[in-house]
Amino acid sequence: MIDQWLNKLDNHNTKSLFWIIVGASILLAAWMQYIQHGWINPDSVLYFEQAKQFAQGEWKAGFKIFEWPLYAACISLIHKITYLPIQNSAQLLNMLFFGIATASFLKLIQLAGGNNRTLFFGMLLLFSSLYIVGDVLEMLMRDEGYWAFYLTALVYFIGYLDSGKLSHAVLWQLSMMTATLFRIEGILFLLFLPVIVIALQPENYKNKLMMMLKAYSFCFIIGLSILITIFLHPEINMASFGRLDEVFTLNLFDEFTKKFLTQADIMSKEVLGGYLEEFAIPGLLLTFLYVTGSKILTAAGWVGTALAFFGIKNTSNTMPPKVRMTLLTSSAIALIVMYLIITKVFVLSSRYVVALAWILLIFASIYLADLSSNTHKNKRRLFIIFCIISCLSFVKNVLPKREGYNYQQDAVSWVKSQNKENHPVFYDDSRMRYYAKQPFKGTGTPNFIELINAHENNSINNYTYLVINSSKNDFESEQFISSNLPNFIEINRISSYKDKKQVVIYQNSTN
Repeated sequence: MIDQWLNKLDNHNTKSLFWIIVGASILLAAWMQYIQHGWINPDSVLYFEQAKQFAQGEWKAGFKIFEWPLYAACISLIHKITYLPIQNSAQLLNMLFFGIATASFLKLIQLAGGNNRTLFFGMLLLFSSLYIVGDVLEMLMRDEGYWAFYLTALVYFIGYLDSGKLSHAVLWQLSMMTATLFRIEGILFLLFLPVIVIALQPENYKNKLMMMLKAYSFCFIIGLSILITIFLHPEINMASFGRLDEVFTLNLFDEFTKKFLTQADIMSKEVLGGYLEEFAIPGLLLTFLYVTGSKILTAAGWVGTALAFFGIKNTSNTMPPKVRMTLLTSSAIALIVMYLIITKVFVLSSRYVVALAWILLIFASIYLADLSSNTHKNKRRLFIIFCIISCLSFVKNVLPKREGYNYQQDAVSWVKSQNKENHPVFYDDSRMRYYAKQPFKGTGTPNFIELINAHENNSINNYTYLVINSSKNDFESEQFISSNLPNFIEINRISSYKDKKQVVIYQNSTN
């Protein structure tokens, strides 16, 4: 029965299948946002406010909010065109970006030699990704735009390697530049991916040089324009070009090693002691290796990672060399990006690993398609197991969220239902202020510091209600209110799933 269905899939019109999957990806993005019921990521508050400022023509105010503004500008544009609210505009943009990312993902599978089966299993692995689809897709952040143009850039880069056309070279650069304007790490792909031309092109050095020059042509123009601007206008420097200053700085090495060396020194003195202090740096590097591996498993999933491992191994002689070299080099650059981030800030969100996860899913889909054609009994069982796990993961992704998922929104709604006379309410969290339609106050101040500041300037007593975040492991705000604000009495507590986090609501007994 499975074989009959797979044979029908093989005979299906490839173009039709391609666009059906792209359409399904857009619908999936819409559904994932629907089941959020308005939930947003904390960073989204910042992007929405910036988009609002842009829509009102307040460009300077918008740039002050965040210095890398393309995502917010796109939201603002959708808002101006459609007249949709800012959040709905971001959701529409999210659907579009995921559709583009999926189309480029499928095109890369085809360029890698994939057929209809490979496209289908690529869809299955992507849609069942518990992290990419189940977690990040609905967050309404810059990442979706980065995915779309990063993958599109790889498609054009492979096209350039095949054709040598200047048009493909320019499109590759424009796409990766656009990706960079969503997330700065895209610039490393822009700078280093064309180096593979040296290994792939014929031994004619003149041809290699011309290919390299065309691959960097638009970069040269942009770079030269920036240098001329800085030369002609001394008041302008690299800091004037947003986050480019983080990459093009004379202190680049110090920027990336300062915290690492500081933490290594602490580890050698406070943890390892005098007899083992020389192992502090290797110990941290091994820790980074473990963290990186763990994050890869999270982003690509253990099924995708396992399939990709065998896919990389098995495609050494079957995948077109230019495609394989592009994908593997992109993977290496993505790993370097991860190590640079964790070395600089000692934080590595799984979102920074998704660029690698997309490539792993390409190799994984190829190997899963190969398994589907294998008649060996054990390989057949393995294929069925992987498919069942992927299907269950997909179901988990699309099921409605558990009770308590929207606990912050529930808390805001409860306060509004009690606060009929619109007495002043203090929210210690930027998201809750957004849900309550309060003015934007920034997103960078920790919740507890918000409370401390309001207490120190004595503005806290002007509020009738306090709405405070708390959790089992972080309840210092509750302790502070109990010790320093006895006039505020707890009147309700709304919890997330399994009571891991709560919103505690207090009322001022003197008002």
